[in-house]
Amino acid sequence: MYANILCILDVLTDDQHTKLKALGTRVRFPADQTLFFEGQPSHSVLLIEDGSVKITKVAPDGTEMILAIRGSGELLGDEGVLMDEPRSATVTTITELSAVDVDADELRRFVREEDLWPTMYKAVVARGRQSDQRTLLGRLDVKYRLARWLLDIAAEVGEQTDEGWTIELLLSQQDIASRIGASRDAVAIELRKLREKGLLSTGRRKIVLHDLGTLNRIAAV
Repeated sequence: MYANILCILDVLTDDQHTKLKALGTRVRFPADQTLFFEGQPSHSVLLIEDGSVKITKVAPDGTEMILAIRGSGELLGDEGVLMDEPRSATVTTITELSAVDVDADELRRFVREEDLWPTMYKAVVARGRQSDQRTLLGRLDVKYRLARWLLDIAAEVGEQTDEGWTIELLLSQQDIASRIGASRDAVAIELRKLREKGLLSTGRRKIVLHDLGTLNRIAAV
């Protein structure tokens, strides 16, 4: 799964993070613009400063699968650049996006000069264990998977407002269903139940979480 497997940002010090940003050029993109296409050459990486994206792949049956949502502080495309491989997934903006574009050669030189490979290897092992845990969670009922996904997305791209934790997403119920491995109808039913309990509210292009404590208890299995 495309999920920043090499975890560069997980191992950087504040000083290294500043150095990395200084190697790139600031760029801006509108909502609903594709930044990377699955299979294209990996010429650069993007460090998100503000905004969010969705990471997708095309399934064998032709449907689009959402692998992840990424927001501020995330690095996109590092796996392909460092492994010298094509883009493993398609990345599309959900909201307007501000980012820093770093050339592939600059990133590889940075990793060598900062001697990051040993530390990154340890991070890969840790990420693999997290992936195993997510696989186990995938066997749970839809309500557990949905609650866990909502909490994860709130942590990734949510913002605390007067209403609660607000998640601004251009995602349909079908998109959410694809992300958690459920049917659209099942997701619609569970969202309705959560609304009726006052745990969240939904609006055009946003979900607001009102009770993180209860959602955590639902997801804590």
